Amino acid sequence: MTSNTSAPSGVGKAATSGFLWLVVQSLASRGVGFISQLVLARLLLPEDFGAIGLALTVTTIANSLIGFGIDDVLLQRQKTMTRWEPLAFWMCLGVSVIGMFAMFVLAPFAAHWYHSPSLVGLIVAIALSTPLRALGTVSAVKIRAQMDFRFLAACNTFEIVALQVLTIILAAMGTGAYAFAIPYSVVAVLRTAWLWKRAAPFTKGRYRKVQARYLLGNSTLILLSRTCIEFINQGDYIVLGLIASKMTVGYYFFAFRFAAQPVRMLAGNVSNVVFPALTHFRNEPARQIDAVVRACRLLGYLVMPFCFLQAGLAKPGLHLLFGERWMPAVPYVVILSIGLPFDAISWITGSLLSARREFTRSCRYQFIALPLFYIMVGIGAYLDDVMGVALAVAVYYFIWPPAMSYMVMIGAGVPFATVAEFYFLPLLFACISVGAGMFLAQTSLFHGNDFMECMVIGVVTCVLYPALLAVFRPEMFREIVNRFGGKLRKR
Repeated sequence: MTSNTSAPSGVGKAATSGFLWLVVQSLASRGVGFISQLVLARLLLPEDFGAIGLALTVTTIANSLIGFGIDDVLLQRQKTMTRWEPLAFWMCLGVSVIGMFAMFVLAPFAAHWYHSPSLVGLIVAIALSTPLRALGTVSAVKIRAQMDFRFLAACNTFEIVALQVLTIILAAMGTGAYAFAIPYSVVAVLRTAWLWKRAAPFTKGRYRKVQARYLLGNSTLILLSRTCIEFINQGDYIVLGLIASKMTVGYYFFAFRFAAQPVRMLAGNVSNVVFPALTHFRNEPARQIDAVVRACRLLGYLVMPFCFLQAGLAKPGLHLLFGERWMPAVPYVVILSIGLPFDAISWITGSLLSARREFTRSCRYQFIALPLFYIMVGIGAYLDDVMGVALAVAVYYFIWPPAMSYMVMIGAGVPFATVAEFYFLPLLFACISVGAGMFLAQTSLFHGNDFMECMVIGVVTCVLYPALLAVFRPEMFREIVNRFGGKLRKR
């Protein structure tokens, strides 16, 4: 009995510790990304941002093939992973090489499609990193299975910092949009070398045909889901590339990168922590659902204020830093910062489906999401060009990811009121806090002074949001304080 109860406890502690490590990494990465974005906005032109945004519509979708879904399937086989590693490694490498050559072939067609010959070189430069990064897939899965999130946080931070530093250096050297593309391969080599040093790419051994059939079967479903997700992630750029100038795409690309950072860093890292824990609890559905509910609630209360504060600071902040140069991007930053946080919870519910091996169900949801997204974005583009696309993207994330999460959670026995809380209480508190800050910033005492407006909005939000949390959701306030405060005191 002791061993049975201690294991989940150990998993819970590892997950909590991992979450805190990765949140710290997210905050650090957010700071680095923010500073990098500011520097690059001074060094590069909107056309450079537009060019890389269009190039990524090809490379990001192709790069979803890197793991071929094998990483999630392999993580399900933690107890017998050594028997699956050789096959998984060579399958990942083989598929990534195919993906690289596919990008080489697609590059001229993409350049013709977007009427931008410069895309060929950008796509080729990014494509070269695909097999280099794939070499570290199995090592990364092994480290996740060990729940060594401290190492993963350090590795992720290094990768982000290295990418940003190299991009800035190359931009300062006058390489234009290639400043974004060239660092991918350099950082991929360094990242893979570090992962190999921590965990060998695979243990030598033989594999059976049945293993290949199993990996291919489940991995294909994951691949289809990931491909749909990437087509959604790049769909707004694909549409914009057909209807807007490269400069306008650059403003939108700048705005989306700015708006998406809190969601992708917090939600991505939380899901990376939660998924290995959920696989441990696969035979204990009650513990599994409890872990999901706690993670969703915590993520909701963290991501919403970050994004809404970002929306509130967009106009005075960008004007303070860049004057009029990037002001056309402000409406897109505001709209996307309000819509994107509603996508965060779906990262956790998606991890739950994977942990339960419900790959077919996950794939079905993505098959619904893909046409829905393109229909909405197409209508938005038809009605109001780029602004219509931004509004359509925000409305999509407001509607579909919560609906999908609702279906997953309700199916797992979670009450509707609990799911609704993940979204609407954080939304209400964030609106009140940021709204109060913006209202005060518009008074005659502060209005017209960009720096003072930013300070007022930031201070009011950072004081009022925790206060609302402490009064109306004291247990959530205590959990956040205990998790972060207790961990920091130990350090």
